[in-house]
Amino acid sequence: MRRQAGFTLVELVMVIALAGIVAVMISTVLVRPMQGLIDQSRRAELVDQTSLALSRMARDIRLAVPNSVRVQGGDLELLRIHAAGRYLPNRAGAEGLRFAPGNASDCTVPGNDCQSFAVLDPALPVASARWLVLYNVGAESGGVPVVGSNLWAAAAADGRHVISPSGSSLSFTAGTGQGVLRLVPPGGSFAFSFASPQRRFYLADEVVGLSCDLANRRLLRYTRITLAPAFSAAQSEVLASDVTRCAFSYQPGSQQRAGLVSLSLGLSRDGESVELLQQVQVDNAP
Repeated sequence: MRRQAGFTLVELVMVIALAGIVAVMISTVLVRPMQGLIDQSRRAELVDQTSLALSRMARDIRLAVPNSVRVQGGDLELLRIHAAGRYLPNRAGAEGLRFAPGNASDCTVPGNDCQSFAVLDPALPVASARWLVLYNVGAESGGVPVVGSNLWAAAAADGRHVISPSGSSLSFTAGTGQGVLRLVPPGGSFAFSFASPQRRFYLADEVVGLSCDLANRRLLRYTRITLAPAFSAAQSEVLASDVTRCAFSYQPGSQQRAGLVSLSLGLSRDGESVELLQQVQVDNAP
């Protein structure tokens, strides 16, 4: 008879026990590095999301009309530049811009149209622009915008302002070497408070705002086409979620020093937290 070979029950139990011990040892060695890799990936994702939100905010801030950045009620707001250029005065013997219906001999645009002025750009993009801003000095008194000198305040008693009235009509006619920009305010007549020493003007299209919705752990970006505050969460987009800290601060600066916006944003998810701070310089030369 042939001899039969095989495992005994005792040998099988011993093999199973040894295999279990080896598996436990291997898992103990591998679990910690694997968990570290998972944690690192989660932190990297949070850092990427935070950096992307801060970069988006910085891009908006760099497109702000000079002296239009403000922090109000915890929100950061600014008036966004649509286009910019240099102008020629539209009144003889004056350096500023003044508009009135009809024609007059002291209006310098060809045809003596008193609601137009020449710009040193033959292809100025005007479509979708809503406001014309000229030498917004952003003056404040006790933290309150000064009437007629800050675009967030009302016009002066004589109707002068640094920003054209809301609802004004803007149109552009291209020319050779320069163009003609026409402004028709709702009331017919309008004059800017100051002339720009560099004859620089800005076209703006909308107000951009950033809001910290910590109750819902979100950072919101909203836009509106009115200067008056009219925030609506329905008109906003989410820049970041899982937000645990969000703060804005603004130092206007001076003629010798640019303004400075500080953005602080913290995110937390599954026990991992990151917090980044970014500062953006603002050129407030009007």
